[in-house]
Amino acid sequence: MLRMSYRLSFLLSLIVICYSCEKKSENPPEISLNSETGFTSSDRIVPIGLPIKIGIQGRSSDAPITNLVITLTTESGIETALDSGLYTDNLNYVKNLSYGASAWEKWTFTIMDKNRKKTSTSVLLTKDTASDFGPIKYMPSIILGCHQNTAIGSFFNPVTGNLYFSNSSDTIQSEVYLILYYASLNVPSTDFTLSSPMDADVGTYYPQILNWISPRNEMRYKFDSLTVSPAEFDNAYNDSLIISNYTSATVGKRKFKSCRPGYVIPFQISVGTMAGKRGLIKIISTSGLESGYMEFAMKIQQ
Repeated sequence: MLRMSYRLSFLLSLIVICYSCEKKSENPPEISLNSETGFTSSDRIVPIGLPIKIGIQGRSSDAPITNLVITLTTESGIETALDSGLYTDNLNYVKNLSYGASAWEKWTFTIMDKNRKKTSTSVLLTKDTASDFGPIKYMPSIILGCHQNTAIGSFFNPVTGNLYFSNSSDTIQSEVYLILYYASLNVPSTDFTLSSPMDADVGTYYPQILNWISPRNEMRYKFDSLTVSPAEFDNAYNDSLIISNYTSATVGKRKFKSCRPGYVIPFQISVGTMAGKRGLIKIISTSGLESGYMEFAMKIQQ
C-alpha cells in the first residue's frame, strides 16, 4: 500500500512538473513599431496639433493574437482609445492622431494572445513649448430643420457653413457632414438627433442617402455633453478647449441622441476631405417634432 502511495505521489509530481514546464514554454507575442518614413517610432518633441502616424506590427509566438488595447496617458490620467478583439497571427495596425493640449502624451499599445500572454510598446510625445494653439471659426447661429421640415434645410457643412435641403441633388453628398432628424421612429425615440451620412439610422429618415457612394462623410460626436459648459464655449477664442475635450483617444459616436438646450457637444470629422477637424456644438434651442428645427452655435478648427 505504501509502495502504491509512493508511485501515485511520484506520478502526480511528474504531471505538475510537466505542466509547469509546458506553461513556462509559452512565449508572449512580439510587437514592434513601424519605423518607415512617415511613421513615428520613438519618443519626440512635437508642436500642438501635429498630425502623427504610428504603425503597430504584431506577430504571434505560441498562440494567435486575440486582443489589441491602445491607451493614452497624460498628466490628467489614462484614457482607453481602443480595446478590440481579433484573431490573427500577424497584426498591422495604423493609428492616426494629432498632438493635443497636454504637456506630454504617452501612447501605449498592448497585444494579448490566446494564452493571455501580453506584450506592450509605447511612444512618449512631449509638447514643444514654442508651439501655440490654432485659430477657430465661430458660427453663432445655425438653424437646421428636421426631416419633415420643408422650409429649413437639414444638411450642413460645418467647414464652409453651407446649408442644404434634403431633396437637393445627390451631387452634394461630398459637402454634407452634419444631419439633423427627429428620431420618432427609433425605439425608444431619441428625439432631436445630430447625425452624419454614415449613421446606421439616417437612411430611415433620408432614404436617398443609402444610394450615396461609400465611404460617405462621417462626423463623430463625444457622448459626454456636460464636460464643457456654455460659458466655457462662449469664452473659447482658440482651439485649446476643442482639442482638450476631443482627444485622439476619444471614442466618438456617429450620432448624438436627445439633444437639449445647454448641451455642448465635442465632435470630430472622421471621414471626408475635411477629416481631422474638430469642434464644439452648443445647443441653443429646439422646437417642434418631425417638422421642427434646432438652433445651435459652432466653433471649429480653421
